[in-house]
Amino acid sequence: MFGEGVSMLDLMALLKAIREKNLVLQVKIIDKPWEDLSGKVVKAMIEAVTTGLIKQSSDIRLRLSEKSAAIHP
Repeated sequence: MFGEGVSMLDLMALLKAIREKNLVLQVKIIDKPWEDLSGKVVKAMIEAVTTGLIKQSSDIRLRLSEKSAAIHP
């Protein structure tokens, strides 16, 4: 479980819906640039959390937008 009542299946369904709706989920870790969600970004998120780099909830941010409207660094 991830968070309160969120399963791996829930996360997979969310990511599937994002792809089907032509959306993009972007992640910002502390002061690094916004990046599209990918395996590399998830690995960076895990590393940031496990190494204690994350001090508060605003240190990792997510945003969801249409692919055509996504802002890339």
